[in-house]
Amino acid sequence: MLSQGELEAEVAQCGDDRKLDEIKQKNLLIANDNSIVECLSKEVFSIATNFELNVARFTEMHVAHTIVETRCLKLEAELSNLCDKSHNNNHDELVKRFSNLEVHHLNLELKYQNLKDSFANNPPTPDKDTPDFDLVFVIGKMQASLPGKDNVIKKLQKQISHSQETRSEAGRTLKVKAVDFQITQLTENVTVLQAKNDCLGLK
Repeated sequence: MLSQGELEAEVAQCGDDRKLDEIKQKNLLIANDNSIVECLSKEVFSIATNFELNVARFTEMHVAHTIVETRCLKLEAELSNLCDKSHNNNHDELVKRFSNLEVHHLNLELKYQNLKDSFANNPPTPDKDTPDFDLVFVIGKMQASLPGKDNVIKKLQKQISHSQETRSEAGRTLKVKAVDFQITQLTENVTVLQAKNDCLGLK
């Protein structure tokens, strides 16, 4: 059995041990709090850094998007101007060609009429200037073809007027091609007719 002194010494030792444990516990709590603060600081720093990076990236993307959008609008405007310019140039060229062809046709009609009047005012002699049957047939065929040229020219005038009112680019292109093809055919016919007139004048 322990003596009174031993009991008191053991109680004192237990008190010292308990105080030591309390000190260790407090130190652990302080270390734990410090660890928590450090972790929170690192997490807050990471969040702030990522936010700044995201803001910088978003700003960069927004600037790039604005540049691309501006470029697209500029290209669209240039394309629209080119389409309008192309259509106007094609239309002006078509009208110019048609006007020249119409003037040429009128000159050809006048030349034919003068040639006809010349034959009427100066009847040929039987032995020298009388035209043969083929020549008379050519004159009749030329006279019959002139009204048809007038109808074609009037039809082309209507098609050009109608193409000016058409807003569809595809429709305008098709109509311009069709009119251009008809003008080409009419040009060939007028060329043939002029050659026949020239041949008739030489005879």
